[in-house]
Amino acid sequence: MTASPLRDSTVGLSDGRTLAWREWGAPTGSVVLAFHGSPGSRIWWPGEEETRAAGVRLVTVDRPGYGGSDPLPGRRIVDWAADVAELTELCGIDRFGVVGWSGGAAYAAAVAARLPDRLTGVCITCSASITCALPGVELDDDDRHVLELIERFGPAEAASRSAEEDQEWADGLRADPTTLFGIDDAAEGDRWVLEDVGLADGFYASVREAVRQGAIGSASDWIALLTPWGFSLGEIEPEVHLWHGAQDDLVKLEDFERVADLLPRATLTIWPDVGHFGPVKYWESVLVAALGGASGTETRPTGAQADS
Repeated sequence: MTASPLRDSTVGLSDGRTLAWREWGAPTGSVVLAFHGSPGSRIWWPGEEETRAAGVRLVTVDRPGYGGSDPLPGRRIVDWAADVAELTELCGIDRFGVVGWSGGAAYAAAVAARLPDRLTGVCITCSASITCALPGVELDDDDRHVLELIERFGPAEAASRSAEEDQEWADGLRADPTTLFGIDDAAEGDRWVLEDVGLADGFYASVREAVRQGAIGSASDWIALLTPWGFSLGEIEPEVHLWHGAQDDLVKLEDFERVADLLPRATLTIWPDVGHFGPVKYWESVLVAALGGASGTETRPTGAQADS
């Protein structure tokens, strides 16, 4: 089923930048903000029926450099919390839940660290980005190249140069977004998502929109993940619900478990029958947790909670 947004709009921030956002679901419902992957954009999120049934007003936002949102040179992970604070204030939103999927999870953590009193729930799903906060995270050759750019030129210029290097990749995604992640790349439990025409079309449209400005959004994400975030996972006060798809070969379970152990209050759920697209199947459970309820799936406490 193809989701239909209630609204597609922009807001002007105090520093002159524009943020692009969309609204879905129940227009007068409880608010949940969903943060897209890398690359990704505001224009798709699965589960329209579940979102409406839960009475949720879902807001999706393009991070700086993606889709219709202006870049923020040298941005850090923590800077997203300030953008979200201003966006929600301008939209008259007081309390809200946050969901970060894949590359968006680090940004959900930033909001949890800086805006805890405004949150109903914090959800992190199927994410390798959040594991970049772990000490001694394993780096590949591409990561080391980006770190060299950062050391030589600083984060802002490194992002610009990295985006230039990746321009051909971005052009390729604009022409054919299925090259990012095709059905043959999907875990067995995820293939139904890309076999569903409505879901697949929405996902690939989101990828195409993500690189509308080239590769600057994804390059900025990459630099931000590999440089100091501006906060630590140990600072996060609200309970964090984490989900991992057992078939997800993009994320190591042991790394996700280490993230959970660093959080003061965390509950980790393992979805046995899905991979990286786990939130598509379990969207109702994620929404319930984002609104402050129990997730409705088998969970186990970790870290300080497990010891209490």
